[in-house]
Parts: sequence; C-alpha cells; structure tokens
Amino acid sequence: MCLTMVSLLLPGFLLLLLFCVCHRPVGAKRQEPVASPENDSTRLRGLWKLHMRDSLLKGKGSSPHPIREGPKQQLLYCRVGIGYHLQILPNGSVGGVHKPTEYSWLKMFAIKHGVVGIKGVKSGLYLCMSGQGLAHGVEQFSDNCLLKENLEENHYTTYSSLSHPGIYLALSHKGDLRKGSSVGRHQSCTHFLPRRTP
Repeated sequence: MCLTMVSLLLPGFLLLLLFCVCHRPVGAKRQEPVASPENDSTRLRGLWKLHMRDSLLKGKGSSPHPIREGPKQQLLYCRVGIGYHLQILPNGSVGGVHKPTEYSWLKMFAIKHGVVGIKGVKSGLYLCMSGQGLAHGVEQFSDNCLLKENLEENHYTTYSSLSHPGIYLALSHKGDLRKGSSVGRHQSCTHFLPRRTP
C-alpha cells in the first residue's frame, strides 16, 4: 500500500521540483516576480490536481475488472410466458419468479461500454455463465461473470456471456433457467427489461 502511494505521489513531487527549478531562466538576474504569488500557487495546485487525477485513473485501471459506474439496484423482467423476474438464490441457483421476491433485486454495474456484471442484493452472489450454457451464482467475480449487454430493436435487452460467445441468459415458459447455448438473441426467452419497481 505504501509503495503504491509513493509511486503515485513521486511524479507529482518531481513535477513540482521541475517547475521551481525552471521558473527562472539560467543566468538571469534575480528580479521581482511579475506574476503574483497567488497566481503561481493556483497554477501549481492545478498541475497537482491534474497529476493526481491521472494517477488515480491509472490506479483504477490496474484492477482486472474496474467498475465504471455505481451499481444500480433493479429487477430484470423476462417477457417469456406469463412474465418472470430473474432471481439469484443463496444456493447459487438462478431462475425466474412471476411475483418479485427479495432475491429478485439485482445490482447492475458497468465494467466497460456494453459489458456489465450482475449481483444479487440479498444473496450477495454474482451471476456467471458456464461454458455449458448454464447460469449460476458465485461469491467471487470472474471472467465468467462478464456479460455483454445488448439493446434489441424491440427495446428489450439481451445478456450474453463475454467469455463464451453465443451463450445467452434465458428463462423457460415456466420460469426455469434455460440452457444458454440452445437459444438465440431473437427469442423472447432471452429478452429482459430492467425495472426499478415491481
């Protein structure tokens, strides 16, 4: 932690030192500064803020899956059958229920443009997709939890695995989880609508 802070702060101190040394040309006679001390300090503060902002942004990028936006708590409604809300249960099973339960509330967070993660608010589990096309809840976020979010022409959203292309999150007409490798993006079983209220 200390080494990380030093690596973030050191370039800023070098920048400050360089500014002080180069502020007066070599061989020039010492004169009264033309600019006021307030202007110099304002300029230094501005340079320091820019450096710290860039350093913090680089630091965030060192995480394998940095979160770009704060998580949004919502429901995911699938229009298949009588309509089901996706839920992640504490045992890791994923399915749908017509009337939302406490396990239906999900946190959606953006990883990068078009890629999101989904976490159950009550279960605390992340939604992941296996290579076999099955969705399940896990405690640790991994590459299998990266989902491509695509807005379809009918204004519903599909979620497919980033690690396993062609595998979609899908529910059956009875609200059971469907194998994601046996469905396509144009089927109603893969169409979800984010909702803030039941």
